[in-house]
Amino acid sequence: MYDYRWQLEDVDLYVHAPLPLDRSTSNVREEQAGGDRAEERQLLHHIHITIKPGEWVFLVGANGSGKSTLTRLLAGYGSWRTTGTVRIMERADKGIAAEEHSAAAPFTPLVMQNPEASLVGMTPREDAMLLLEQLGIPAADIFPRVEEALRRTGLTEHQASQIATLSGGQKQLTAIAGCIASGADALLLDEPTSMLDPDASMLVMDAVRSLHDAGTTVIWATQRLEEIRQGDRVVALKDGRITFDGSAESFFVRPSADALSPCEQAELEAPYIVETVWALQNEGIMLDPRMPLSPSELAKAVSRYGK
Repeated sequence: MYDYRWQLEDVDLYVHAPLPLDRSTSNVREEQAGGDRAEERQLLHHIHITIKPGEWVFLVGANGSGKSTLTRLLAGYGSWRTTGTVRIMERADKGIAAEEHSAAAPFTPLVMQNPEASLVGMTPREDAMLLLEQLGIPAADIFPRVEEALRRTGLTEHQASQIATLSGGQKQLTAIAGCIASGADALLLDEPTSMLDPDASMLVMDAVRSLHDAGTTVIWATQRLEEIRQGDRVVALKDGRITFDGSAESFFVRPSADALSPCEQAELEAPYIVETVWALQNEGIMLDPRMPLSPSELAKAVSRYGK
């Protein structure tokens, strides 16, 4: 077994973009790109991160922070120039020898905000089957893989339903079913619940948590901090730089009464429960554990206070 699924060391990422009309304050490099004058913009700065097999990592940050860019880099999607070292390992028990990749990444499914952008089949079953055909999976293996993936995402009863008739959560689960059927050992999700209502969001989250419990490495990019649970690992980005990498509890803790938490430093809005804990701390009430993140954990901590 290998020690990491992804390992990035001092990675900078650059993309080409059309030159702005006013370049008086531009400090980026001007180049020829496709016959047009373009500038090379740096989107990620000095990224150091190691993600182990089987980990769940939340990538959080405001719009423009770089979390989606980092997610796509991990998935191997996009056109860019990087410096530094990018190591990506594949699982040896898939019949593919584990090896280091410095350029092209192995196939890692990426689920985006709008699932319809990646769905190509007319039904959940057809969509998963088409993906496996594109990946060159032997025909004899496709049907059992698809059946198992639909079962694990709770879509068995909807496998022949038209995609257009599914709810937003079911469409996201359809995209995830194809990822499961592919046999990939990791799953990347870029704000997968941002367009869903609370019930559909919970449906998707529960399904992915179940996959993680079964050993899948999960990278979940989001601004919805209420999705974070006790013990999760959080990596925060701001202006293309990692500003925090640690436990969920530490991400929300204020070091002192007049200091900001890493969450606030990343310019993100804390969940209501965290705001409640901060309000209690302002009144001199320190709970144990210091930063509960769910209603039940908060209730238990409050009930124990003073005993």
